[in-house]
Amino acid sequence: MTTVITAKLSLAVRLLDTTTGKEITDSNIHFTIDDNPFNPLRKGDGTYVFVNIGKEEFLMQINAYGYEKMCMKVNSKELDPKLPMIDFFLMPQEKNRIGGEVLEVRGCLSKLEYIEAINLDRPICLFHSSNYKKEVYKLNLLSMTAGGGVILDNLKYAVLDEANMRYDCFTVNQQDSPSSVVIKEPMINEHKLNDKIYRIIYGRASPSGAFILRVRDDAGSLPYLIHFKADDKEYFRKLDFHLDHGIVDLLDGATLVNDLEDTVETKEEEEKENE
Repeated sequence: MTTVITAKLSLAVRLLDTTTGKEITDSNIHFTIDDNPFNPLRKGDGTYVFVNIGKEEFLMQINAYGYEKMCMKVNSKELDPKLPMIDFFLMPQEKNRIGGEVLEVRGCLSKLEYIEAINLDRPICLFHSSNYKKEVYKLNLLSMTAGGGVILDNLKYAVLDEANMRYDCFTVNQQDSPSSVVIKEPMINEHKLNDKIYRIIYGRASPSGAFILRVRDDAGSLPYLIHFKADDKEYFRKLDFHLDHGIVDLLDGATLVNDLEDTVETKEEEEKENE
């Protein structure tokens, strides 16, 4: 008699470093589901596959060497049934031997929803043009080096509006060609040729408003543009982690997104009047 054993894909998990956006290559990872140890299948650097979990909703805890522990509630109904995948961004500990020391900003801001940032010194490619039609949204990109290609992961990226020190985000669905990607949704704002594109790093914001954002201490200058949302309002703030690390008041020197939009509209009106 032949015994048939079937396995149902329940979840695919990709572990990423908050400071780089890249996969965590170390294999010393421990998972628990509802406080019970679970051993997934490892499928390359940073990617793990869970089969036959048998639960639609559960609490997953991830303990990776050199990173802060992370807990997240997973609801299978909210995932793509064909490929139920989640990206977990793990924050390195204060002295992560794997990637070197980190610098951090921390503090508390009432009704803070999220905090993220980009490293202004490290663009990864350039914006060329967009092509939105028939519910297929494409971005054409340029390499930072002549003749080079562009490779973007299926992640969220930022396009910088340098004149106004703000950025817009897009999420990659797939790489269409060496110089083109298909994105999930069209960007709200327009961008011009050679606008810089960046990886996004992620901080932690708790329900109490306490926050922390860490970056690698790997350069003499660490200029970042921080993006955060509090009390249903979005802000941008520029700072250098070497000068401003430690406890900070996020709102000190921050610019409200609505104020930026008003400035852009005023500039456009002035240009029309001068034509």
